[in-house]
Amino acid sequence: MKLRDELRGIVPQDLLSLVPSGFDIIGSRSGAVAIIEIPNELDKFKYEIAKAIIKNSRNVKAVLRRIGPRSGEFRLYSYERLIGEVTEVIHVESGVRLMLDPTKVFFSPRDQYDRLDLASRVKDNEVIAYLFAGIAPYAFIILKRKPTVRLIYAVEINPEAIRYAEVNVRLNKVRGKVVPVEYDASLFCEKMRNSFHRVIMTLPLGAHQYLPNAINCVMDEGIVNFYHIGPEEEPFRDAEEIVMKHCSNMSVNCRIINERIVREYAPRVYKVRVDFEVNKR
Repeated sequence: MKLRDELRGIVPQDLLSLVPSGFDIIGSRSGAVAIIEIPNELDKFKYEIAKAIIKNSRNVKAVLRRIGPRSGEFRLYSYERLIGEVTEVIHVESGVRLMLDPTKVFFSPRDQYDRLDLASRVKDNEVIAYLFAGIAPYAFIILKRKPTVRLIYAVEINPEAIRYAEVNVRLNKVRGKVVPVEYDASLFCEKMRNSFHRVIMTLPLGAHQYLPNAINCVMDEGIVNFYHIGPEEEPFRDAEEIVMKHCSNMSVNCRIINERIVREYAPRVYKVRVDFEVNKR
C-alpha cells in the first residue's frame, strides 16, 4: 500500500499530496532503518507518517527524518529520530554485507547500480585509491565482481566510517584486499603520487577541489572516476569543463572515456560520473 493511501483520513486532504511518495530503506530482513524527508507543512503528522512506514515495512525497526543537506567536516545528514532506538544495521547489496549506522556515516542505497557499473569497468590487478570512501561500499562491490583486483585503499577522514569499513572487511572476508585509511584525501595523494591505476572520487559536491590531487595520485594512463552534479539540460557540461581545466593547468592530457547519470540529486539536477584517462607523458 502507498504511504499516502495509508494516511488518508489522518492527513487532511489538502495536505495529502505533500506526503512523500518514497523513502530509503537501509538494512535487511534482520532489521532496517527507513529514512524519509517530511516537509514542514506535515510536521504535526510526522509520527503518524513514521507509524505508517513501520506498519507496512515489517523489517523496519526505526524511522529517521532527514533534515537539510549534508554538512560538516564528515559530510553527514542531520536526522530527527521518529521511531526506534537502534539505527545500526547490516545492509545487503549485490551479495555484499555492509554494517553501518546512517546517523554516524554517509551511505546511499540509491547508488547501487552505479556501484555495479563501475565494478564492471575495473580490470584485473588494479591498485585503486578510493577517496571519500565512507564505509567503502564501492570497494566491496568491486571485489565481489572482480576478485582479481590487487588492492583498494579506502581513504576517509570520519573515524566512525573507518571503524565500520574495518568491520566490513571482516564481514566480506577481504582482509589484505581493502585497506581502510583514516586520512585527508589531499595529503594521502601527495604521499602516493603516481601509485594507482584508478582513483575513485564519489563525493558529488566538493570532489572537484581534489581533482589535482587525484591526477597526481594516478599513474600514467590511469583512470579517474569523477563525480559531480549537473542540470537536467546538460548534466555533464560542468564536470567536463572542470576536468579539462584542471588537466590543462597541470599540463597533462586527459581523455573522457565514459559518462553516466548516476541518479537524480535534486529536482532537475543529476549526480553524474565522468571517467577519464590521464596521460602524463
